[in-house]
Amino acid sequence: MQRNETSDVTWRLSTPSDIQFAYQVAVANDPRWWRACKNGLSPRTVIEVAQSFAAGVVISNEARDLGIAVLSETGAAGTGMLDVWSLQDSEAIESVSDIIPEILGAAFSASNIRALYFERFENDVDLLGYSRPWWKLQIEYPDFAMIQGKYENRTCWVMTRSDFEIHSSSITDSVA
Repeated sequence: MQRNETSDVTWRLSTPSDIQFAYQVAVANDPRWWRACKNGLSPRTVIEVAQSFAAGVVISNEARDLGIAVLSETGAAGTGMLDVWSLQDSEAIESVSDIIPEILGAAFSASNIRALYFERFENDVDLLGYSRPWWKLQIEYPDFAMIQGKYENRTCWVMTRSDFEIHSSSITDSVA
C-alpha cells in the first residue's frame, strides 16, 4: 500500500474482490466513464470491461474506498490509456485528485510506458490534480455523445514519460 504524505489518502493494487467497488464507481459516473458504460451497466458488461484493464488501483482513505485508476491498451507501442474515476462527493473528488500525480509516478516507474493517454468529456470533473498542466491536448472530438440532453465534446490528452520526468523533478526540486 502506498501512502500520500500530505493526507490520509492511500492507494493499493486492485484485486478481483474490488469489482463491486468498480461497478459502484461506474454507476456513479454513468455515462461519463465512457469505456465502462458505453455498452450498458449490466454487471456482466462492467466485469468484461474491467477484465480488459492491464492494471488498476483503488484509492481510499481510512474510512472508505474513494476512487479508482486503471490502465488499459498497453502493448508493443509502449502507450497506455489511463482512466481515473471517483465517487461523486467532494471528499472523494479532492482526495483522488491529490494522489493522482503519485499514481502517475508509479505507473511510469513500474513499466516501459512511453506515453499515457487520458480522455474526458468537456464537463467532467478534473481529477488530475497538480499534474493537469503536464498533459497536452492530443485531439478533440466535437459533439461526441449526448449527456443529460446536451452534446458534449470529448478530448484526448497525452503525457510522455519525458514530460512527466521534467515536471515531477521540478516539483521534487522545489520541495527539497
